[in-house]
Amino acid sequence: MADEFLKRFIKQEEQIPNLHEGMLYALGLDTEDLSIRGKRLRPALGLLVCKALGGNPNAMLPFAAAIELFHNFTLVHDDIEDGDTYRRNRPCVYIKYKLPSGINIGDYMLVKVFRALLDFENLNLSPQIRLKLIDLMTDTMEHTHIGQALDINARENKNFTTRDYFRLVTEKTGYCLAAPMAAAAIVTKSPSSITHALTQYAKAIGPLFQIRDDMIDLTEGKGRKSIGSDVREGKRSFLVAHVTGHCTEKEHDRLYSILDAQRGKTTDSQVLWIKDLFQKYGSFDAAREANEILYEEALNAIAKTPRRLKDLLEAFAELLVKRKT
Repeated sequence: MADEFLKRFIKQEEQIPNLHEGMLYALGLDTEDLSIRGKRLRPALGLLVCKALGGNPNAMLPFAAAIELFHNFTLVHDDIEDGDTYRRNRPCVYIKYKLPSGINIGDYMLVKVFRALLDFENLNLSPQIRLKLIDLMTDTMEHTHIGQALDINARENKNFTTRDYFRLVTEKTGYCLAAPMAAAAIVTKSPSSITHALTQYAKAIGPLFQIRDDMIDLTEGKGRKSIGSDVREGKRSFLVAHVTGHCTEKEHDRLYSILDAQRGKTTDSQVLWIKDLFQKYGSFDAAREANEILYEEALNAIAKTPRRLKDLLEAFAELLVKRKT
């Protein structure tokens, strides 16, 4: 549903070279290969939660499209900021369309977030509800960019802690995951207890999602050509935060010298050394244990919600814990 809405939404305008097809490329809508499109977790969450709360999923389509546009805008700019060259097993937007157009494509996607939200005017939603949804999206954007700033700042931190990590991922990932669920509660005029439960659930699954992502980077590789992209960009992951508090001073110095090396200079052997360091000090086990705790917190948060919603969100949390891509 969300993909068809996005296609119509983008193609309804005059198609400008190096702009509209760039948006379709960023969203993976230029191909029938579904793996190129990413997981679509955020729009799916919004539509499914809306239905579970007794609402019409069609009423969520503008917000579902908006949150996916925003998420992919962050990926376009994140790749530029991190120096990544591949996303979902093909060249990043700024590599394919060159840097000036890559920046502009991302910027235009951000602008189109609010254009998508204006489509709510066609759904007979009250001005009050539309204003709440715009406020929710604005709040989400603010927190996500704060999270990105914390992420960038962390790359200068050579004593990164798990406390630092949890604040970073809550800001960068948690709010964006929570937004479509909160939007569904707004659209369906659900009681505040439901919104509170969904917020607490999101506070658990945001870090859970990111910790699992950190682990996948050193196993399956997150759709890049090789594993360890996070290491090569110097990312302060949960694994880095954990091992920082356990390794020797000599190992600590080598760890951060590799993380802080110029992008493109990190070797495969250095990536494997860091992976072995994580294994030596049980960082992967610690990550799994942290996710087990977060998983339980997520389930506790929704324990008293309606059965249909509870079953849906329990299954989603289990999916995040077990995912491999």
